[in-house]
Amino acid sequence: MSEKTNGKPHVSFGVRVPNSGPLATVESMVEVAQEAESLGFDSVWVHDHLTWSDEIHRTHISSGADHGDVGNVSPDFYEAMTSLAYLAGLVRSVRLGIACVVIPCRNPLLAAKQIATLDVLCKGRLDIGVGIGSPSTIKSREYEVLGVNRKQRGKIADDHLRAMKQIWTTHPSSYEGPFVSFKDAEICPKPFQKPHPPPWVGGWTEAAMKRAAALGDGWLPAWLLPEDIGKRFRELKELADRHSRDPEKIHLGIEVYGCIDEDPAKARREGFGTLAIGQSTFERFMSVEQLAEVSLIGSPEEIRRRVKAYSDAGVSHFEIKFIYPSLERHSQMLQLFAREVLAAFS
Repeated sequence: MSEKTNGKPHVSFGVRVPNSGPLATVESMVEVAQEAESLGFDSVWVHDHLTWSDEIHRTHISSGADHGDVGNVSPDFYEAMTSLAYLAGLVRSVRLGIACVVIPCRNPLLAAKQIATLDVLCKGRLDIGVGIGSPSTIKSREYEVLGVNRKQRGKIADDHLRAMKQIWTTHPSSYEGPFVSFKDAEICPKPFQKPHPPPWVGGWTEAAMKRAAALGDGWLPAWLLPEDIGKRFRELKELADRHSRDPEKIHLGIEVYGCIDEDPAKARREGFGTLAIGQSTFERFMSVEQLAEVSLIGSPEEIRRRVKAYSDAGVSHFEIKFIYPSLERHSQMLQLFAREVLAAFS
């Protein structure tokens, strides 16, 4: 994702498919993924949680909109790796991403094998976001249901990621950590990508920055303005250097909501409702206006300016969660975005 075009970093764009939300169905995931590929988007993404509640289903809309024309009232949340395995056989050129695997809630040996297999199935098109889960999971009781110590989730995440890297890069594999250990584990296949699929560390906190500096190939935060993300990315690179890592090999992405229309007022009307309901959960620390400032909402010209500001700050990838009441409206947005924004940064 960091190739240069005409001396400038290439900016890539990914689309979140509806593996949860009011429009979540297998058919919807396939339709969005295939259209995104046909229009020239670089990647398609799912997100990950293992448990999901009715309340979170109503308030954490990462695909669709609060006013969806076809409302799925059941909190269906299609498992991330299984969904990507299915999509891997149906889209052939786009990269496939998860933003982000809640790795403290996964057995690291099993997760390492699943990710390696998925990377082989898609012939090295896999990007793995890793994280500890958004604050919305407090009410979904994900950690409690799975018997994982929530207070230790950051340390568990670091340990699991180190263990997974060991499995991906050695054979047989041995590891001794505070939460997981194994000796001479023979786990295959190894990933198609060498040494392994790039881990993008999710989260905007200082802890996430430290994790990205020590263990990530990329950082994928949200809710940061261009000036803030640029400053913090410079700090992350300094941290990486202290870990004796090459800071220039760590990429910067951002997860953003998107809503585009030739009429910017219409884009804001369609987008603000979904931003507003999220304030009761993971976005509660920001106003709707502040959330809009860290999103790609508005006219094509407004969005091009915002993308350029983020790109100038070092962002090389956008993982976009479009806000759309129907798949037909989503298709219109994808086409307009591809024509007016993708073309300007290709």
